[in-house]
Amino acid sequence: MTTPTDLDFRRAMSHFATGVAVVTTRSSAGEQGATISALTSVSLDPLLLLICLNRDSATYAAIAESGYFGLSVLNNSHKDVAMQFASRTADKFASDVIERSEDGTSFIKDALVQMHCEVVETFSGGTHALFMARPTSVKVQEDEAPLLYFQGKLGVEI
Repeated sequence: MTTPTDLDFRRAMSHFATGVAVVTTRSSAGEQGATISALTSVSLDPLLLLICLNRDSATYAAIAESGYFGLSVLNNSHKDVAMQFASRTADKFASDVIERSEDGTSFIKDALVQMHCEVVETFSGGTHALFMARPTSVKVQEDEAPLLYFQGKLGVEI
């Protein structure tokens, strides 16, 4: 083994297959959203999860301001949605794949999971922020395959 460079580290981590999700929120700057693959459960007592976002992103700033986010875990048919929310386009929400909950939180239609989360703590991790959050509502759809991310590719078959 050798001391890793940032390129070595990125390549090594690309071998860890992950699910893909979209996080959304609303702040004084309007609706913001981003595609993420850094998501994990933390605790069952209390219920906690963790997401990671680049601190330079508009979505990071919006979640830091609002204190909440909508989380949509994407199914295998959502590759275009993942790319849409990974882009820097201003009209991410001008789409028929968006649905809103009673409180106005945006979610992706037909996502495997739709979860409303309240931020309880924020940590700094280099270029990224880690938001620890408590889910306040959840909806699960059981009958679809997940969208996976592996070696820089979306939609890897399992």
